[in-house]
Amino acid sequence: MGERNKRPVILLKVPSSDDFYGSALRSHNLDPIFIAPSHFVFKNLKQLQAKLQEPHRYAGIIFAAPRCVQAVNEALDKAPLPSCWRPLHNYALGKNTHSSAWFTLQNLPTLGDHAVNANNLCDLIVETFGPKRDLPLLMPCGNGVGQTLRLRLVAQGFRVDACEVYESRSHPEFVNQMRHALKFKRMETIVFFGPSSVRSALEFFESFKVSLKDRKMIAVGSGTRKAMEDAGIQADAVVDAADVDHLIKVIKS
Repeated sequence: MGERNKRPVILLKVPSSDDFYGSALRSHNLDPIFIAPSHFVFKNLKQLQAKLQEPHRYAGIIFAAPRCVQAVNEALDKAPLPSCWRPLHNYALGKNTHSSAWFTLQNLPTLGDHAVNANNLCDLIVETFGPKRDLPLLMPCGNGVGQTLRLRLVAQGFRVDACEVYESRSHPEFVNQMRHALKFKRMETIVFFGPSSVRSALEFFESFKVSLKDRKMIAVGSGTRKAMEDAGIQADAVVDAADVDHLIKVIKS
């Protein structure tokens, strides 16, 4: 089937050279169009650096996304992570975050590589942490990233020191790329990745009076679905980030 006959699917995420979504969708006669909704800016790194130098004040560290690992690396400014973090209760949400912590932070061991969402990771922390919860868990996070996990942990009696170390801003090319997709009628199916994709898209839909009728809207992750709900955008389906087969099934249904 030729490229032009493939069904276009807008993926609101930053494209990467090894992106498994792209190859999986193409193998099912779909035409993935990656549009980066936002870019990230680090902040409060000096504050984070000071916290990282005091592992004795924490029970461990939680990474909710690979960018949280990157923020820690930036805050350390090429210095290694103090070795006293290694035996603590360290967690990473999902395979990518787990690998990122391992390769970026001198083989830092973390639990959570099989967790697919914040609820899974919270359950794992409850199971593996033990009853003593007097010291806080350090949680570097971004605006809109890690909120669900933090609230669930606090509800379970954990202390969480959430340090916002990056924020997302609308990508300068986002509007042009969305207008191009709209013009060529390539916007029947839109897949949202994270709250920042919802914010950028909502702004675009409102500015250009885009009707969402007859468009299929898919949320990747429960945090994305919640952001869509709050923005008044109806999600036709919710899929886990690691389950690309389910995503393809939903797109084709």
